[in-house]
Amino acid sequence: MMTETSTYQSRYAIDQKIMDILDEDAANEEYLLDRIHEANQSVFLTHHVYSALLRVFTSMEFPEEEAETIWQAILDYKKTLSKKLNRDVGFRVAMLDYFINVNKKLINPKLIEIRLFAETEKLVLIDELTKLYNRRHFQNSLQREFKQAKRYNHSLSLLIIDIDNFKKINDTYGHPKGDEILISVAKSIDSNMRIEDTACRIGGEEFAILLPQTSEPNAMIAAQKLLENIRKIEFENQFVTVSGGVVSYPEKANSADQLFDFADRALYFAKFSGKNRIVPYSHDKRSSMRYEANFELSCQLPDKSFKSMSKNISITGIAFETSETIELDDLINVRLHDDLTGNQIDAKIRIVRKEETDTDNFHIGAEFIELGANCEELIKGISKRKDLIKK
Repeated sequence: MMTETSTYQSRYAIDQKIMDILDEDAANEEYLLDRIHEANQSVFLTHHVYSALLRVFTSMEFPEEEAETIWQAILDYKKTLSKKLNRDVGFRVAMLDYFINVNKKLINPKLIEIRLFAETEKLVLIDELTKLYNRRHFQNSLQREFKQAKRYNHSLSLLIIDIDNFKKINDTYGHPKGDEILISVAKSIDSNMRIEDTACRIGGEEFAILLPQTSEPNAMIAAQKLLENIRKIEFENQFVTVSGGVVSYPEKANSADQLFDFADRALYFAKFSGKNRIVPYSHDKRSSMRYEANFELSCQLPDKSFKSMSKNISITGIAFETSETIELDDLINVRLHDDLTGNQIDAKIRIVRKEETDTDNFHIGAEFIELGANCEELIKGISKRKDLIKK
């Protein structure tokens, strides 16, 4: 594990070294490799030289083994071009020609100074406060890592965490204190990462960590270690806690979108089952606590609205009956109202089950896609009521 560096520095430590060496002798690739290996004293640098080289030169990401093969192919191609043209062809010219005409990774390249590009990229992709990557980089990285995991038949895990009670912290102690906590959590995330992991701030107090070649059990081990380290962050005689959700490909998810969706659902479950914990996503619908509860349900369709009564409710979904015509995968805005407490929730649901009953009604099962801010209070309320039966 790496310690006491920012994510940007950890991922780009070798990139910086490469750029420094390029300043010494930009055209001599043999000198470049020799100097890099001289500078490599840590294992992670040694194992990621070629992928870093191609990242600096092309801004493209390759697994280390493939990157080494490509690097050697470019060197061979440089010799071939030099022989055909009867003059020495520069390495970068050979690389450009290779990626345009041989291994066609570049369609419409643009020339730009490496250091200028690196600084511009930092401004675009790095969260200014935490120095972690931002949501834009996360979205691109998620798609890229998933494609690589699928191509090479590797595992890929995603952990999403959210700082518990962060709004209350901001409201009570002020935003500067909230910023301090965000920075501390980001440093804790970074200190528990490997070089191949990608950590991003994807929302106000929400972070995502991509863990390539990591199965769900190993991802849970890493997540628990991170949770324990974050619990050591102290503020105003209290300690920071987070809730998180983990999901893995190919065990649970089969697309990049599913990875994010399922990790987010697991995060919700962690939040509403007590916070301060990491939960793996489960396909088992009964993994959430379900309660029989009769809430008035107001549903808004594009062309009409209707009301119903809920049959049961959980952190992840709700069941009800209706005679209205609704279809699987329909998205519906709803409002739930509890007559006993006066609480209500605004939410968006997706229809996932539809069964016809003997009374010409439909038994509907729906999952929560979005939940209102006061959902936690309502869920806690129904979990404490003695008249509700846990399924």
